[in-house]
Amino acid sequence: MKRLICVLSICVFVVGFSGLAFAMEHPGERVSEHPGEGPGHEHPGEHPGQMATLSANEIIMGVEKHISDVTATNNGVFPLRDTEESKDLRLKLVKIHKDKVSYIKKDDAYFACTDFGTEDGKDTYDVDFRMKKDVSGKLNVYMTKVHKKNGTPRFVYKDDEIVEVK
Repeated sequence: MKRLICVLSICVFVVGFSGLAFAMEHPGERVSEHPGEGPGHEHPGEHPGQMATLSANEIIMGVEKHISDVTATNNGVFPLRDTEESKDLRLKLVKIHKDKVSYIKKDDAYFACTDFGTEDGKDTYDVDFRMKKDVSGKLNVYMTKVHKKNGTPRFVYKDDEIVEVK
């Protein structure tokens, strides 16, 4: 009988604390890595929001053109100010995440996630772009922000808003 009570007590304790741990990790509002995507993508729950009204290819082409135009006028590098470290970066595009482009309905904007490396190859940066269509339908970048340095996030998205990582 003592053994049964001991086993039941341990089960109640483990189940109780596992529920508490889950509640702390998931406070009820989605916190994610990127805005605008719904669950069920590469990292479920990381990409909230709506699907793009433009196709993914159109968003990718828009950010590719922006990066190409900027690098063409800057000797093949993408200059970006790292406000957290107060330094100017000279980056080379590694890739555009084709599965991490989306439409952000509340802002009527488009989102793209990219990876860049420094010229010397020492650091990698995950850089997020937000774009809006102008009256002619052309995508224009209005925000470029370092999301991660060497895999360490600086912020997450909560309901498509940027929340700094503390």
